[in-house]
Amino acid sequence: MAKNITQFSIFLGSPSDLDTERTEINNIISELNISYASRNSINLDLIKWETHSAPGISQTYTQDLINKDIGDDYDIFIGMIWQKFGTKTEVANSGTEEEFLRAVKRFKSGENLQILFYFKTVPPLSLDQINIEELNRINNFKEILKENNILYWNFNTVEELKTLLRMHIPRRIDDLNSKANYNISKEVAEIENNLQEKDELLETKDDFGLLDYIFQLEDYLADSNIALTNISESTVKIGEDLQKKAEEITRISKLPNPNKITVIEYFKRTSKSINDYSDRIKLETPNFYDNFEEAINVGLKYLSLIDKDNINDNYESLKGTYESVSALKENIPSAINGMIGFYNETIKLPNIQSDLNKSKRNLMKQLEELIFKLKKTFELTNEFQGQIEYKLTLYTDESEEM
Repeated sequence: MAKNITQFSIFLGSPSDLDTERTEINNIISELNISYASRNSINLDLIKWETHSAPGISQTYTQDLINKDIGDDYDIFIGMIWQKFGTKTEVANSGTEEEFLRAVKRFKSGENLQILFYFKTVPPLSLDQINIEELNRINNFKEILKENNILYWNFNTVEELKTLLRMHIPRRIDDLNSKANYNISKEVAEIENNLQEKDELLETKDDFGLLDYIFQLEDYLADSNIALTNISESTVKIGEDLQKKAEEITRISKLPNPNKITVIEYFKRTSKSINDYSDRIKLETPNFYDNFEEAINVGLKYLSLIDKDNINDNYESLKGTYESVSALKENIPSAINGMIGFYNETIKLPNIQSDLNKSKRNLMKQLEELIFKLKKTFELTNEFQGQIEYKLTLYTDESEEM
């Protein structure tokens, strides 16, 4: 039997250096169709030139051929840029920019459309891969985004992008859905085929419910906090140890004729202490961040099961989750500041012996990675908190309605 389904199409535009991300977005759309869309009588369709265009010849220019194949029948434009800006077209500085400008024109003409734009910020593996001209074009394009009131986001890894899209796409679909009066019987026959594929995917998924996701969320957050606690305790210990060793190094350096073997041996022991701490940071940083990222992803699946029909029954648990996430968000800045302070103290260690210098350089590398992950944690926590706030707005106090 045909179901009344609202279809939303999502167009993906990007230059050629983001092939991995483009592939993974297919998986995100499939996942959202199962976790979010099916509960809201929605189907999400991803449009890409790879699947919705074909080889051919144009009387004008190549991008125009793609434009005609793709058309303008999509609801969300997702744009991504990394190191390349793309090939210039007849009407824009790249194909991606031309696709973006077409979407902006539709929005300004009053169409119910949303634009999500993301910039990959991870540096290239080699300086030889940096193209200053491309970077300038990208920076100029960011100014165009600002001029058109586009709020864009940065990401560093594919997993981070996937997490962001799990949050952003449902939010913007809800916005579109609330503003439009869609014909819910649109292309029912085609959508039934998609639903059949979706049902096949559902058969391979665990039948998790709200409580399952809450328990998973708590477990991942607990594991993440254990790793962060281990890092904090190790940092306090190494800080005290380095302070004592720094004082001893200063004392030895002032001796009139210090024993060379004794001095070198002392530097090696100091270097070993630093290396042991660096190894602990290297081990615990992924434990901390990977578990945190999993917690966010599970939390998003939990939120996808909450809608206006069951929010009242789940309000208290959702509010408890919100309070826990808010407490986590408040604590992260102090952790960041603490690690930055330790990093600055590490820089002050004297460059007076090769073993010590190597250990110092390795430690700074590990601390930079940890600080970066802590900052990303804060950003994701802030995003997740916003998603919970949005769900809480669905709550209606039944006592006030009586």
